[in-house]
Amino acid sequence: MKEDVFVVIVAALMLLTSAASSAMHGSKAGLPAPGNNKVAYYVFDSGGPDHYSLTSFTDSANIVVLFEGTLWELADSTHYSTGWMRNVNYHYYSEILRDVRVLQSRGVKVLMNVDDAASWSTSVPFTTYDGKKLDYQQFAAFIKSCAIDSLHLDGISLDIEHGATGNAAYISLIKEIGKYFGPLSSNSTSQLYIAAIYSGGQPGPVIGKSKDISAYLNFVMDMAYFSSNYVARFNQWADSIGASKTMVGVLNDYYDLGTATSAAEWQPVNPPKAGIMVYAANNLKSYTDGVFSALPAVQGVKTNPVPSEFALMQNYPNPFNPTTAISYQLSAVARVTLTVYDILGRQVATLVDERQVPGAHTVDFDGSRFASGVYFYRLVAGDNVVTRKMVLMK
Repeated sequence: MKEDVFVVIVAALMLLTSAASSAMHGSKAGLPAPGNNKVAYYVFDSGGPDHYSLTSFTDSANIVVLFEGTLWELADSTHYSTGWMRNVNYHYYSEILRDVRVLQSRGVKVLMNVDDAASWSTSVPFTTYDGKKLDYQQFAAFIKSCAIDSLHLDGISLDIEHGATGNAAYISLIKEIGKYFGPLSSNSTSQLYIAAIYSGGQPGPVIGKSKDISAYLNFVMDMAYFSSNYVARFNQWADSIGASKTMVGVLNDYYDLGTATSAAEWQPVNPPKAGIMVYAANNLKSYTDGVFSALPAVQGVKTNPVPSEFALMQNYPNPFNPTTAISYQLSAVARVTLTVYDILGRQVATLVDERQVPGAHTVDFDGSRFASGVYFYRLVAGDNVVTRKMVLMK
């Protein structure tokens, strides 16, 4: 049996061709089709029954928001580190960025949350670690330099609730940021600019009920999770800025799955809503994907298209140390096994051994207990068999 496996691996190595590289500088995919936005907040400091990584916490989201920590912390952890973004899955910022690239390679838009603050409604909205005070234009350019130039993300999500006042200074900054992100920016076909709001936050109505300001945003998300009346939550903003600019957010602490799927299924008469958001989506994967599956497709676009063919992607990153993500897609229901072998043909790990549904799948391989060297991963799904090479470099 061992010799047979070794023959298979050697043959696969001889036939191996290089795979297309993953997207290294942000997603090249276009924006989600109108009405089909499925936003999942990955909350680094959240509790809950599940502790998934970014690459495995949802199979359905097409927009992922990194929440807690700061944008500049991820771009420059030496000077801005708070430690919020370290959890059971992530001990280094490089691991977070590795998984961001995996998501982007699948066409998922990855955004970073940006909290507003009381200083946003003053003449100096931000002070750098070395004491330099930034005005509106400088601060907006700083946000752009972190999100686009440094991190190559797909946009930002504003969290509107932290003591800012909806005055002229605040509004000027919101619009200034819109020069780099969102529908009125030069990056309008690839960069998202969204905002999470609620009526209890002083600037919430300023953002959510102004067509002038909302023109800079792709959409707003109502985050009054404690209110079960999702229609009223939706209409308080949609009545002012339109349904296609508005969605509600749900959270399993307040909305059970039945209520949350009802919120996803519900549509205003015309036009359709922007989509649905799940906060703290890494708390419960079954809840998150259950909510997203209930969102009706609009304009003839399928929200969860079934892949047309079977495929096994090159792991990313490669070489890796100590973890890497292996992605594959299934075009039909199949019994799936994903196994790892060393250079001598010995099986060292079984990553998947179960029946799976069609769609995109990702599993992480942790090589921390293995020696540096060449390894092979072999995917069997029905009659389909593919083997690829990866390199562990410590």
